[in-house]
Amino acid sequence: MLELSLCMIVKNEEKHLARCLSSVKDVADEIIMVDTGSTDKTIEIAELFGVKIFHFKWVNDFSAARNFALSKCTGDWILYLDADEELSPDSIEEVKKYKLHKRAGVNCTVKSLGSASTNESVMKYPRLFANVSGVEFVGKVHEQIIDSLRKNKIPLVESDIEIIHHGYAIDKEGLQKKKERNLSLLLSNENKKSNAYDKLKLIQTLISLEKYDEAEVRANDIMKSKLSTGTDLSLAMFYMAQIKYEKNDLNSANSFALKSYKKLSDKPELNYLLYLINIRVANIGEAFKFIMLCITSNKQLLDKKSKIESENILDQTDLYLRAINLSLKLDKKTDAEKLITELSNNISKEKQIEIERVQPFFENLFLNFSIKESDSELLKEILNSIHLNSIAEIIKLCKDDLIVISTLSLMLQSFPESVNIYKNLAQLYINSNQEKAIELFNKSLQYEKDPAVYINLISLYISKSDYEGVRMYFDQLKANCSDKPQIKQKIDILREKLNPILSASAS
Repeated sequence: MLELSLCMIVKNEEKHLARCLSSVKDVADEIIMVDTGSTDKTIEIAELFGVKIFHFKWVNDFSAARNFALSKCTGDWILYLDADEELSPDSIEEVKKYKLHKRAGVNCTVKSLGSASTNESVMKYPRLFANVSGVEFVGKVHEQIIDSLRKNKIPLVESDIEIIHHGYAIDKEGLQKKKERNLSLLLSNENKKSNAYDKLKLIQTLISLEKYDEAEVRANDIMKSKLSTGTDLSLAMFYMAQIKYEKNDLNSANSFALKSYKKLSDKPELNYLLYLINIRVANIGEAFKFIMLCITSNKQLLDKKSKIESENILDQTDLYLRAINLSLKLDKKTDAEKLITELSNNISKEKQIEIERVQPFFENLFLNFSIKESDSELLKEILNSIHLNSIAEIIKLCKDDLIVISTLSLMLQSFPESVNIYKNLAQLYINSNQEKAIELFNKSLQYEKDPAVYINLISLYISKSDYEGVRMYFDQLKANCSDKPQIKQKIDILREKLNPILSASAS
C-alpha cells in the first residue's frame, strides 16, 4: 500500500492541534508540520504525536508556507489540514482506499461549523492529492491547489470524505479579526501583476467586511480588463450584483446577476441572490423560480454531481423552507406538498430520524399552521435556530393571529433564545398589546442589536406620546448601530424626522 503524508502549517494552535492530530493518527504514515513562529505549547503537543517539525519564517503568504511544507512530504499521497480542522471518523476508511487509487486530486467536503453569529457552511476542495512534482499552492490568502492539479493533468474525482472545520465557530469579534487579517494580506499583495484569483478573493473579502465602495472599484477593474477570462468576468459580475444589492440598487443588481448567469447558472449562490433581488422588488413569481433553481443546483453539489469547483454549499433545509413559503403565497398547493415531502426526506436522511415522524409534523405545521406541545422535542431535533425566521414567515401566512401567536409561543419553548421568534411575536402584538410588544422587542435586543427593532420601539413610544422613551431608544440606536454606513444614513434621516422631539430634550 502507498503511503500518505499529512501536511500542515501552524502557529499557536495549542487549542486545536491535539484534536486534529488524533483524527488522522490511524491513516497518516507521516505528519509534516511547518511552524511559522509559535510561542505557546504547539511544538510540545506535536512532539507527543511523533510529528516531523520544520520551521519557516512567516512572509505574509500562506502559499509560500504551504509549498515549503509540501517539499518536506515523502508520501505518495498528501492530505492537508489546518490545525482547527479534523478528519471525520466516518472518512478514515475512504481515505485509506485512496492510497491504492491511481493519481488524482480528491474533492473533499469541508464543513465549517457555525456559532451564535455565523451559519454553518459547506464547501468542497481537493484536500487529498497525489504527491507529484510541480504541484503547488497559489494565492497569498485562501490558497488553493486546484489550478496546479489541472495544469499537471491530474484528474479530479469526487469523494464522501468530510473534514470538519472549527475555525469559524467563534464570536463576531474573532471572525472580524480573521477577515481583517485576510484583507491586510491581500492588500499587501495587490499590484498590477496580481493573479485573478487573488483579485476576486480581495473583492469577496471586502464584501464580507461591508466595504462595498472599495469592492465595487475592484470589481469594475476586472470587468474592464481585457485580460479577464469568461469565468473571472462572470464572477466579477456576480460580486458586483452582490454589491449593488447591498447598496439597494436593485435594477443594477439584477442586471449584473443575469449577465453572470450566462456562465454561472449552476452556482447556488447566484440563484439565491436572484431570489433575494426578486423578493425585495416583490416579484414573487420570479423569486419562486430562482429559489427552485437554487434547490436543484445546491442538491447537485450535495450529491457530488455538480461540475462547479470550490463552491459554497447552502443550507438545503433553509432553501426548502423559503420555497414552501413562496409556494403557499402563490397558492401552489401541489408544489407546497411536494416541497414538504422533499424537505422531510432531506431532514430524515440528514438527522437520521424516521420519515414517519418528520413528514406529518411539517404537513401539520405548514398546511394547518399548527403544532402540538408534544412536538417540541422533535422541533429541536430537526431544526436549528437559524431556520426559525423562515418557519415564522410561513406560520404568519395564517390569517388567524391567535393561531400564529400560539404556534410561535410553542416554538419559543423549544428555542427560548430565538431573536426571530421574539421579533415576530412582537410584531403581532403591536396593534393589540403595545406593552407586550415592547417587552418582546426588548427581549430580542438582549441577543441582537437590530436597528429595525429600535425603530419599532421608537414608533411605539411615539404612539404612546412617551417622548422620553423615544429619545432613549434613538440614543441606543445611534450608539449600537452607527458603525454601518447604510444604517448611519438611515439614522441621519430618522434624526431629521424626530428633530422636534430630540430638540425638546436638548432644551
